[in-house]
Amino acid sequence: MQVFFYGSVSGYTNGEKLYNAKDCASVRELIYELNSFYGERLREFLLGEDTCFFLVNGKGLMLTGGMETKLSPNDKIEVLPFADAG
Repeated sequence: MQVFFYGSVSGYTNGEKLYNAKDCASVRELIYELNSFYGERLREFLLGEDTCFFLVNGKGLMLTGGMETKLSPNDKIEVLPFADAG
């Protein structure tokens, strides 16, 4: 699965805008994989209140099951900052 980082989110990924994730079963599991690769600072940002939002195959987490949203190997995950995040 591919994870795309937009805007100020890439400031937490050493400027990288794309990450090819392993087989993560859920968004929550993906966040912990990203933590292992990029560090605690990114995880804190991703789990922070009003910092960013996720799209899984173009749908927001509120429509797909929140952090427990199931993921598949061909999924596209986009992480976007809120307008005032950063």
